[in-house]
Amino acid sequence: MQNSPITVSIVEDEAVLRLEMAFQLEHLGFVVQAFENAEQFFRYLAGQPKTIAVLDISLGGEDGLSICRHLRSTNAVMGIVFVTARSLRDERLIGLLAGADAYLTKPVDMDELALILRRLTLRVADTDADKDIVESPAKAAVLAASSWQMEADSSFVVAPNGVRVRLSVNEAQLLRALLKQPGAICSHVELGMALGLTVDEIDKHRIEVILSRLRSKAARSAGVLLAIHSERGIGYSLTA
Repeated sequence: MQNSPITVSIVEDEAVLRLEMAFQLEHLGFVVQAFENAEQFFRYLAGQPKTIAVLDISLGGEDGLSICRHLRSTNAVMGIVFVTARSLRDERLIGLLAGADAYLTKPVDMDELALILRRLTLRVADTDADKDIVESPAKAAVLAASSWQMEADSSFVVAPNGVRVRLSVNEAQLLRALLKQPGAICSHVELGMALGLTVDEIDKHRIEVILSRLRSKAARSAGVLLAIHSERGIGYSLTA
């Protein structure tokens, strides 16, 4: 597996588009695997972790945003690109906050996609030259997630490596709620109440956006992944 090529994994549920993208990328020199859904992709990923994910968002079953968050929470290096029909500014921001390296809208310019994939391939190859560089961010996130500490009476959180990160009021409120029960699922209701909302005011989308921003800020400011996972339809958990 160490010498296996870096592949491009397309996760797209529209068969014609999936086959067309795979054909064009193969013609441009990429080694491509194509999948209809998350289940097929994760099965492949278990045996071939050296891949760049090209994700649609609107998939049957687990959607592309959920896939992206899972990938980024366990791998700081993997290349992730969204290719989606969702073109609104807020949708683009949510996709990037989820951890994607790029966000392209359909119909996609294949030359632009190819340039992005080549850049990401070089990044993965460079870090793969030193295995410790590849593994240390993900391992640090998994092993030290529960070592994040909120400072008393402040909006700062201290990362496992000692870096202090200033959070917004809403980010700090949600992180405090998750830190109270690391490893356990914190429901949308509990998180909404942590924001000072009533049951009728709770907005799952708002919680999702705040947590996505929190993950992104932690990784950018401290260089350590904050392993907050979405539990579909239930809530979120902070894993250690």
